[in-house]
Amino acid sequence: MNGNDIKSMFGANVKELRIAKGLTQEKLAELIGKDTSTINRIETGKNFPNGETYAKLCNVFEVPPTVFLNAKPQITLKEHNDYKHSILQLLQTSSPENLKDIYKLIFLYNKYFT
Repeated sequence: MNGNDIKSMFGANVKELRIAKGLTQEKLAELIGKDTSTINRIETGKNFPNGETYAKLCNVFEVPPTVFLNAKPQITLKEHNDYKHSILQLLQTSSPENLKDIYKLIFLYNKYFT
């Protein structure tokens, strides 16, 4: 694997997530404060975003940074949103003590596995 492979993989994942979210390149560019040609260059693997743009892409798609660097996104945007919704529903019915335990588990998971 080389730098061009990474840029291509990143770009393909941006494009897949953009399409799954129903966004045009123009709308994505607007959301992250870039021009359409920048989105096109990222999606075609010609350019790699800087840290600020990378963070904005994560925020728009509501995914962790690692999703963009997988050969294929680990889960679809719909699955990601479905999981978030299901987790929020479960949290609403949890006792305060269970919430504390859940927080500890998530904290440890993020610390050691992300």
